[in-house]
Amino acid sequence: MSDRKKTRKRKKNNVVPLKNNVVPLKSDLQVTSNDNPVDARQAEINRINDHAKEVFNELAEFADGCTVSSNEVWYNILFYAKQRAIMSIPYALFKINDEGTTTEVTQNFVEFHNENFPGLFVNNKKDRQLH
Repeated sequence: MSDRKKTRKRKKNNVVPLKNNVVPLKSDLQVTSNDNPVDARQAEINRINDHAKEVFNELAEFADGCTVSSNEVWYNILFYAKQRAIMSIPYALFKINDEGTTTEVTQNFVEFHNENFPGLFVNNKKDRQLH
């Protein structure tokens, strides 16, 4: 046997001390409170509506500058909007949204013309309809 004594080597401790794992906090963080999810949802809907209005105001300016008729411009815009929507959401939801928006837009159009152009109607009944 050998005259040397075998000594055990100590294994290094691979645990990193906890104080080195502390992540510094950012000083510019803001606390947001979403106490009421309905308010948060309505705020997001308002943000979407504002953005959509800006986009469509820019599209209206673009349509005014086109050499083709505005009918063709808005047809193409509506076509691509519907195409994107039908590819992005389930068909059943698209169908509901398409019918709902068509009905709502038509009603808004009729109400606007009832209030601002009453001479367009033949009869003076309460439930007047446009020709």
